[in-house]
Amino acid sequence: MLQALIVDDEPSHVQGLIRHIPWESLGFTVPLTAETGESALSVLQGSKIDVLITDVSMPGMNGIELAAAAKSIHPDIQILIISGYNEFEFAQEAIEVGAQGYVLKPLKIGEIERKLTAFRQTLENINQINEQTLYLRAMLSDSRELLKESFLFDLLEDEPMEEDMLASWCQLLNLPSLNEGILLIVAELDDHTASGRDAKSRLMLSSALLQSVAVSLQNMGVVLVSALKPDGVAAILVNPTTDKRIFIDKQMSFVQDYMRNNHQASVTVGISRDGREWTEAGQLYREIKYTVADARQSGTGMLVHVGRSEQKAYEDFRTREILLPGLLALAESDEPDRLLEEVGLAFEEMDIQSQSFAYIQSFSISLLGELSRKLWNDMEAITCLSNRAFHRLLECKTVGLLKDIVLEYIGSAFVLARKERTLQQHHLINRIASYIEDQLPISVTVKQLADMFHLSAGHLSVLFKKETGLTISDYVKGLRMKKAKECLQDPTIKIYEVAERVGFQTPAYFTYQFKKSEGCTPQEYRDRYYR
Repeated sequence: MLQALIVDDEPSHVQGLIRHIPWESLGFTVPLTAETGESALSVLQGSKIDVLITDVSMPGMNGIELAAAAKSIHPDIQILIISGYNEFEFAQEAIEVGAQGYVLKPLKIGEIERKLTAFRQTLENINQINEQTLYLRAMLSDSRELLKESFLFDLLEDEPMEEDMLASWCQLLNLPSLNEGILLIVAELDDHTASGRDAKSRLMLSSALLQSVAVSLQNMGVVLVSALKPDGVAAILVNPTTDKRIFIDKQMSFVQDYMRNNHQASVTVGISRDGREWTEAGQLYREIKYTVADARQSGTGMLVHVGRSEQKAYEDFRTREILLPGLLALAESDEPDRLLEEVGLAFEEMDIQSQSFAYIQSFSISLLGELSRKLWNDMEAITCLSNRAFHRLLECKTVGLLKDIVLEYIGSAFVLARKERTLQQHHLINRIASYIEDQLPISVTVKQLADMFHLSAGHLSVLFKKETGLTISDYVKGLRMKKAKECLQDPTIKIYEVAERVGFQTPAYFTYQFKKSEGCTPQEYRDRYYR
């Protein structure tokens, strides 16, 4: 049951509310009362009050002041202000201090009951939210291992975790400062046909791998362990000391032996290079994944370390994986100047990274090959240009010359491509114009033309106007007028027949359009021609 407090310096008003409102049926106990704001304040400080009903005008502390004080003591309290004044300022002040209701004297019992019912519903909702929040807080406190898994999973995402979020996680998990950095271990089942087993078997296998990794590292200090999809486990050692590092290979070999002997499952383990900050975890993870995938080409059940050479191999792979799609996207957007600029910057970046000549040469050939294949395939002139550029790239000996050849190729290819497109567009528009002329008696829409010639309606309209100087509509009108004048020169062809031949549905509309275009009616034109 909820507890209300009624405050009014008129005792008869208080007793009237107590007697005439069905408090129990509304979910309230018998209300507490006070005749002054000061005495009400003492009640608020000593009792849990859910609803405050107070007169606005009282000697000493008024109702607005009391409401403000009540909110500071009980933030969720529901407040109903009673006033004998219909003044906007009072209502505004009541709202500003957090009152949820404002009613005028003389009081209407039905209105008070509706307010109390709404207050009860609001308080029930607040209590439900608070209970769920407390439950979640308890769950979080009781599930530190689950929290560690969630934190590690977020760390391994592609995007680094924001500083504030990282700090809050470290505080929540009471993680130490990184004096010795972090070390990441990833263990993965080699037999991915495990995913083809029944759900129970797969779950048991993944659980066995998770538990074996956790147990093998339990004496290694602060360790975070999490399952990874589809069939892997990641672990981060926090501030691993030198004497602990010595045992890592041994502990991971134990995991591999256990999984092989007890579950007939082969496991490959990757161990990262040293990481100095939490934000490096994602990069360490991607390096391990790349190194493990590369190692699997030679066999399974291996234990591999990511050293400087493995890190550089991954960086080389990422350079190709990220640079090429970005440059191709620029090329497809038909922005040669931006593409040339970005290619130049790519060469500078590879130089800063001290990439080998062989790597930069391979990158150059890959870029030309992708551009030629995806953008300019089947363009004979560019195919010849590409072949010459490939030969030059294979023969040159310096990075500077590689860069010059690539930039020269891109510039020349764009020029040739634009010429080719212009020629193709010229032929295409000529074909469309011929089709329009052949189908003149039939009204063909721009959409139908676009579908027929595999273009969008908007693109077709732009190309047609660029090539002919006319919109399709104006072009059709011109053709019809030209054809009509030719037909009108033959006196054996009736006016209505001329209208039909050039695509007008009625002679009247034909006459209207002809006069609008030529300044005279079809008959006047024919008479003038034979005069």
